[in-house]
Amino acid sequence: MLEPGGGAAKRPLTEHIHSLLREDILHARLQPGQAILEPELAARFGVSKTPVREALRLLAQEGWVIVLPRKGYLIRPLGIDDLREVFHLREMLEPGFAAEAAWRAARYSSDSALGQSVKAQRKAGKDLDLALESAASFHVRIAELGGHARGAKIIANLVDEVTRLHHLMPSLEAHINSTEELEAHERIADAIRAGDEEAAEQAMREHLKATDLALAGVFGVSRRRAQS
Repeated sequence: MLEPGGGAAKRPLTEHIHSLLREDILHARLQPGQAILEPELAARFGVSKTPVREALRLLAQEGWVIVLPRKGYLIRPLGIDDLREVFHLREMLEPGFAAEAAWRAARYSSDSALGQSVKAQRKAGKDLDLALESAASFHVRIAELGGHARGAKIIANLVDEVTRLHHLMPSLEAHINSTEELEAHERIADAIRAGDEEAAEQAMREHLKATDLALAGVFGVSRRRAQS
């Protein structure tokens, strides 16, 4: 077994394993509720248990795994309550972020990243990973444009949950590639570029409600019931 020797050298190994496991979770290769064990992961990656344990500790801090004392780890389940919480938070934060991004756009130089994200999502076609990545970058960039660095990190985490749901529920692929999704992003981007705070906020609110409805539908739960 070959591993870096010093603490500084072990860190990149831990980060590498953390990144691989996180991708497995987001792409549903590790399923919600699935148990994972340090020895099995160490054997998979050809390393000792130490960097695996450190990577799992980071994932636990991020909320992706649950520690089971003296037993192992559990990939955090994803259910309707989780979906409800994700969209409740997004609907609380993102319309305001969009309005602030528009306010700043009216006073500072324009930003091309939003348009690029929409173009990338439109060109993604059946490339689900590219479509999800483009949509995620769109929402995170709006928080950044609104001057919310911490908020951008929160939104990134929330849209990661949506990414995981898309990989768990293949039927959702039609939504991320839909004309409605793309046109909603274009309306939001246009309102921000125009410096129209009210329109940006309203467009974002309507977009999130429509997306919430589409995602809740895969659970067979109405939006009203999901938010009750």
